[in-house]
Amino acid sequence: MAYPTVAVANAFISRALGGLIPDLSPMKLQKLMFYAQSWHLKIYNEPLFDDFFAKWQYGPVIPSLYHEIKSYGANPINHLISTIDGNGWNPSNLNVQFVTPVVPANDFRTNQLIDKIISVYGNLRATQLSALTHMDGTAWSETSDTSAVIDNDTLKRCIK
Repeated sequence: MAYPTVAVANAFISRALGGLIPDLSPMKLQKLMFYAQSWHLKIYNEPLFDDFFAKWQYGPVIPSLYHEIKSYGANPINHLISTIDGNGWNPSNLNVQFVTPVVPANDFRTNQLIDKIISVYGNLRATQLSALTHMDGTAWSETSDTSAVIDNDTLKRCIK
């Protein structure tokens, strides 16, 4: 079962807030998410989260996540992402509930993968990660059109 994108993003943000990832800017988070999804597809043959990457100028980006964290600009993200819970929302009832999606601590497989991604890529700057995603043979470089969706088969095939 794939997690909501924000739950996986919050796993990285939580670790950054705990000092395990330096300077977790929106760009850096996008690239860590790219590697997490790609490796999860390669190792487990299933997506880690339920969203897609688009080919943008500075590398692969999850558009929905971009809009959640764009207010940080190039600055470090300093809060977990909370979303409005749409279950049962009724316009006549203005009780709005915010939730903060997370990867459960007892999901050892997912947490181990996230920690491995951090150990390999976490100390790199956002610009270094962006440059890595632009290299020949990457899923970003193999996707022809700017703004096109980078499909999961390409993510899986191109990660090495």
